[in-house]
Amino acid sequence: MSEPFRLHLDDMAYGGAAVGRHNGKAVFVPGGIAGEDVLVEIVEERPRWARARLLDVLTPSPDRIAPPCENYGRCGGCQWQHIAYPAQLRFKQQIVRAQLEHIGKIGQPPVQPTIGMENPWAYRNHMQFAVDDEGHLCLMAMGTERPVPVGNCRLLCPELSEVFEGLELDHPDLQRVSLRAGQRTGERMLILETRGGEAPQMESDQPLSCVLLLPDGTGVSLIGSTHLHEEVGGKRLRISAGSFFQVNTEQAQQLLRLVDEFAEVQPTDTVLDAYGGVGTFALYLAGRAREAIIVEASPSAVRDARENASEAPNVRVIEGAVEDVLPTIEETIDVAVVDPPRAGMAAKALAALGDKHPRRIVYVSCNPGSLARDLSALLDRGYRLEVV
Repeated sequence: MSEPFRLHLDDMAYGGAAVGRHNGKAVFVPGGIAGEDVLVEIVEERPRWARARLLDVLTPSPDRIAPPCENYGRCGGCQWQHIAYPAQLRFKQQIVRAQLEHIGKIGQPPVQPTIGMENPWAYRNHMQFAVDDEGHLCLMAMGTERPVPVGNCRLLCPELSEVFEGLELDHPDLQRVSLRAGQRTGERMLILETRGGEAPQMESDQPLSCVLLLPDGTGVSLIGSTHLHEEVGGKRLRISAGSFFQVNTEQAQQLLRLVDEFAEVQPTDTVLDAYGGVGTFALYLAGRAREAIIVEASPSAVRDARENASEAPNVRVIEGAVEDVLPTIEETIDVAVVDPPRAGMAAKALAALGDKHPRRIVYVSCNPGSLARDLSALLDRGYRLEVV
């Protein structure tokens, strides 16, 4: 480690750290805020950048607040609790813009202000915990695979916080525990993963279902059902233990509104919902379209999507990877909604999407870096970026 030195922080970087420059290198400082002068020491050094530990804040930002969570600093789940929420939203907008400019080489990207929540706490409807050797529920320390026991988590929605506080777990092969809730239906689920895939004996004095999740994503009922339901966009959706769904129900409703606004679906349109999960977007848009096609690779999500679409005759579900399925679709795709995982779209999937020439593409992303890369590829095919 280096001798401590003073550093001015110029910006916030993707990943959550503040960044300044020292001896010609970018220095990333977790726990810092752009605009601050801080005392740091180098803990990792590379040819073009370094990572530093924050020792002291010499000139605090007006956006610095006291982190409200007792786990902050030990648990790596939240990285910005020391930053006031309005400033967090502003920094997120700046980070997305910077990623589009630097990675995507997109000049003056039209990045809009981040849409926040009225209450940025107690919103997660799904959370996964590791289990340590003593049976404690743990989250991971920042940047490591080291489990850190936590007494509770302020991000859990009230329905799950109640479950967390009442949990008593004692099983030597228990590896992971997930909590899941349908916030608008009141349904709750405890999901267990064991090292050997063997089902533990279960008793519960709480109204919830309990599922053993096998490595292939199949759920085995221990108590009650292997799925729950959530309501968004006026639709009641079945969500199985192994299926993806947005972890923030309130913001999922906001997301649906934006996708609908940007898609501009017409009554004669065929809508593609690629990486469609349980069918959230397709089912919401299908009422304004001629047809909606869901493409999804997860067998669990495909089963849910087919059940959710059972009363929507103009919705079709195709199981398979997007890059494999798209070339086989004979219909003209008028509007495409894509919601890929963090890695973004595979090059073959992007090429197949471009070959379909949809009139509009709505790209939902959880990673601005892969978004920037994929948008650049779509712009090279003649598309125009309207709004982010």
